[in-house]
Amino acid sequence: MHPPEDSRPAASRVARNTALRAAAEIVGKLASLLLFAYIARELGEGTLGDFVFALALAQIIWAVAGFGLDRMLLRDVAREREPAIDRLFWNMVAFKLSAGVAGVGLAVLAVWLLGYSATVQQLVAILGLSFIVVLISSSPQTVFQAYERMEYYFYAAVPNKILAAVFGIGALALGGGIVAVAVGNLAAALLALVLAMLILGWRFARPSPSVRPREWPQMARDSAPFGLQEVLGQIIFRMDIVLLSLFTTSAVVGSYGAAYRVLEATLFLAWSVGTSVLPMYSYLEPGDEPPLERVFEASLKFVTVIMLPVAVVMLVCAEGIVDLLYGLPEFDGAVPVMRWLAFAIVAYGIGHLAGVLVLVRRPGRVTVKAMAAVAAFNIAITLALIGPFDAVGVAAASLATEVVLAATVLVLARPVTGAPSAWWVGGSALIGGVAMAAVMLPVRHELLIALPLGAVVYLGILALTEARRIGGDLATVRGMIRSRPGPSPVPETGRLED
Repeated sequence: MHPPEDSRPAASRVARNTALRAAAEIVGKLASLLLFAYIARELGEGTLGDFVFALALAQIIWAVAGFGLDRMLLRDVAREREPAIDRLFWNMVAFKLSAGVAGVGLAVLAVWLLGYSATVQQLVAILGLSFIVVLISSSPQTVFQAYERMEYYFYAAVPNKILAAVFGIGALALGGGIVAVAVGNLAAALLALVLAMLILGWRFARPSPSVRPREWPQMARDSAPFGLQEVLGQIIFRMDIVLLSLFTTSAVVGSYGAAYRVLEATLFLAWSVGTSVLPMYSYLEPGDEPPLERVFEASLKFVTVIMLPVAVVMLVCAEGIVDLLYGLPEFDGAVPVMRWLAFAIVAYGIGHLAGVLVLVRRPGRVTVKAMAAVAAFNIAITLALIGPFDAVGVAAASLATEVVLAATVLVLARPVTGAPSAWWVGGSALIGGVAMAAVMLPVRHELLIALPLGAVVYLGILALTEARRIGGDLATVRGMIRSRPGPSPVPETGRLED
């Protein structure tokens, strides 16, 4: 039995699918943040640091074992439907499983040789296996996305996040330790995998159970642009925690990880905007209405407007947020880290959208080279700042990395769209952010007062500064939600030789 094709206009599909994806991300981030807060309060920053380190290592394994295969599957299934599922599905699952198990084995061996505790070794093993299961689950979820049936993605993705939090908190409430939390994570991932496979067989296709290892080298070459981007992205996002663990204590890693988790909980905002505008980035040509340049500027403005107040809240109210989630004074070290990370949120949002544009409009090797250079910069500046400044230095390095990445991809986007107007993109948000910070600062320790007060001031400044431009912006938005009929475009993101 196969799902009927969605016949609604493309704009409606994009809006619906983006909303479902964003809802899944919101639920997942909230559940994960709740689990982190509970671990911090029950077990302390040292144990949280061990958990954060093991998670970071597992996520790097996830990127290497996945090697961009799901993004390749998304592209091919969107074009070919069932033939691509039959050709790729089980071959990809077997590749992921083999590469993932080997990666987990090497990671466990590495932490043993480096003298990490038995607890850390167990966490790396269990969380590594759970991420392999999540990686396998992503294959049926990718099929759902390729058919533009995001309701099934929502059904398959959300239970894992909720159950992982429920199992982990339940394990701690019953007297278990951090290893029991990891086991709960693995159990939730297995249940989510079963659910995703049942949905695939019930509503989509039953792939031919064919595994052909001789085709794996070619499959890896075909997915190399995607895979290299993902691996380099995980190095940029996770290597700071790995290096911090090598050169400092678990308590320092715990403080850094606590603050970084709050930052991560906001990034779905940029992802959602990127998902919405990716089709227009892909198909708009010179002479189209609205022009690609205008769409790009409008999307940058939108992501800046929504991310900047979040950054201001993290900067001004860092102490109150840390106290609410993790508790003071034990997590005092997370407060300056959060302040340094605050404006990395804005840089990430801008860099993400510019990166999406470069990815779909320029050869894949351009993105790979840029990310490789930024990853090298990230490692170098992190190593330089860890020694004298510990977690605060790593946070400063993360901010610098996001700024450099955003600047790099904006430069790479210029041949496609020209240079966006910095004042048009961010001027109103900057004025609003400064005013917001000024009124929040005196009441920064009272979140129930500071947050609504800041929101009112920020929105008021936006209304005043944008009054003359609202008509033009609304016209651009109307143009952005009009889309061509037929399936949403899936970009061919380029081969390395392009």
